[in-house]
Amino acid sequence: MHRLMFCAMLSVLLLMSSARAQDVLKLSGFEAPNLTPVAESILSQAYGELGIRIQTIITSPRRALLDSASGKTDGELVRIRTIEADHSSLLRVDVPIILARTFAYANKPQLRGKSFKQLQHLRVGHVAGARFAAELADGFAEVWTADTPEQLFEMLQRDRIDLVIAGEGTGRRIIRDRKLVGVFPLRPSLQEVAFYHYLHEKHADLVPRIEAVLKRMLAVPVGEETDGVGETTPEKDGHVLHKTGLS
Repeated sequence: MHRLMFCAMLSVLLLMSSARAQDVLKLSGFEAPNLTPVAESILSQAYGELGIRIQTIITSPRRALLDSASGKTDGELVRIRTIEADHSSLLRVDVPIILARTFAYANKPQLRGKSFKQLQHLRVGHVAGARFAAELADGFAEVWTADTPEQLFEMLQRDRIDLVIAGEGTGRRIIRDRKLVGVFPLRPSLQEVAFYHYLHEKHADLVPRIEAVLKRMLAVPVGEETDGVGETTPEKDGHVLHKTGLS
């Protein structure tokens, strides 16, 4: 009799432990200082309303995607929607949570109001290896590259280039931290990319629930960008766990 009671209690404890374990979602992520912390903050708040905590597993972008698509993790923290074509096991939560904007930054007032194509006779700079920026700079009279966006804004101040192509958050941070006077983004933005949260198909029942929460939270997606050093940190609300790597 005592043995039966012990076994019953043990079964209940195991079920409770399993239920608690399911209240933590392991999401694949990668180092993107202006992207990952913002997504963590938004999703931790959203999942918190459902009584679920999130744990971000930081690996390389490629490994992160392989882990989420295979079901090793519970989904992707944040990605652009082009991943759907190759990874049908990942279900998009159809609310853009981050909108990445790229701008051309200038310090000559006479350039305000001109279209980007009207400026192709000028000297433009972008971070080396930034594919999107390189495509945008194609056709300009002079194209310069640098290792960091800080170097580009220094070149702008020294009149070595006329325009800097950079993400919104990066430009805002450098202008603020370096107290740059007279540097401004030319509008409209050159490019806008929406980022979405994805869940593995094993959590299909959770997709409409978190989607409803995010729709209520986000009237418009948060405007951030993905290159350079970040300026946004996650909220300390107790719903985010950090872990690097996944064995």
